[in-house]
Amino acid sequence: MAKRSVGKPGRGGRKWAARGRDGGIAIAERISDRPPRPADGRALLRQLVRGGEIIGREPLAAARSRHQEALAELPPHALRLSRGYPAIPTMFEPDGE
Repeated sequence: MAKRSVGKPGRGGRKWAARGRDGGIAIAERISDRPPRPADGRALLRQLVRGGEIIGREPLAAARSRHQEALAELPPHALRLSRGYPAIPTMFEPDGE
């Protein structure tokens, strides 16, 4: 369902997300209607359940490590946010590209 709120862009349908990086530092979140390609950046979505079966289990240490790596790629100003400001910009890719 697409959003209609002013200042809150939204499009209906399935979405995919990737984090674009430059030199290992996150520069933008890219949202698209197609799965990300390697050139789009690091895929942010992971399949956790398939056919009713949990497939996304991982040890707690692996989850902690992945979380620390994700935080480390954010630019320094991202951890000093003011209310209402995004850490990095979100870009919506045109449909079908």
